[in-house]
Amino acid sequence: MRRALLAVVTAAGLAIGTVMPTSALGLTQVTLNCDDGTTWTAVVDTDTLTGLVAAVQAMLDYPAGLTCTLIQVPVVTVGAVALAGSGNDPFIVGGGRWQVPSPCESPPHPLDLGEVAKVPGALSYEPIIWSPTHATTTALIFVNIAVNVHQASDGTFFGTLNETIPNQSTDTCTVRESHFTSKPTCLFTAGGANTPRDAAVTSHVTQTSGATFMGAGPDANIHFSFQDNGNPPQGTDMLQGPPLPDDSTCVVVNGVATGTFGTTLSPLANGNISIRNAQP
Repeated sequence: MRRALLAVVTAAGLAIGTVMPTSALGLTQVTLNCDDGTTWTAVVDTDTLTGLVAAVQAMLDYPAGLTCTLIQVPVVTVGAVALAGSGNDPFIVGGGRWQVPSPCESPPHPLDLGEVAKVPGALSYEPIIWSPTHATTTALIFVNIAVNVHQASDGTFFGTLNETIPNQSTDTCTVRESHFTSKPTCLFTAGGANTPRDAAVTSHVTQTSGATFMGAGPDANIHFSFQDNGNPPQGTDMLQGPPLPDDSTCVVVNGVATGTFGTTLSPLANGNISIRNAQP
């Protein structure tokens, strides 16, 4: 696979007074700009920065209709006061691909495609009439995912959750591309500084294309579970959602997000999921 390069732009910070370097603070101000029209700025530690870089790169490596760029600005201080705001709002940013068992059609027999056969001893070629037999089987397929979901300080949610099943062939069947785009209506997170950290998302499907995407039809409300187990290669992140069923919930009650996390999660084969800032 041709690997796209992530351009990370580093801007210089200038302050009047005593300036403490970024390395001493262990903090970086980042701005995440995505092509869904969203912009998010926060001050993050080194571990969070590493996770965001890996997630944004994975969106490029395993396309699902969403790309982002990450701008880094050193955090400096005048005296003991940091010249940047802090990011305390819950978010999940992730990209990559995972494998799911999925029903698919076996490739048609060559004669189903109108192939002409030669009968031994015949003087000419004659077409053989063959009744098409497209048997349905189950195979492990790759699903690309891109998630950029945030809760704003006013309690509203913004971002995108997309999945794309790319064209692919297995030993037993072929799969046609399918895709959905969705917008989050709820984000519930849990977990502190240490992993694992969990998130449940409810998102509304706004666009579909290609073949039917199981569990994510037009105008559907989908449910997704995510688990952040550290940055690669610390641990394997987990997730569950369409095209598989998910047993998570995420609802907003009196302006407060609450929910339950799924218990039947699948491993993220490639990429990274970064979850931070659990709801109090």
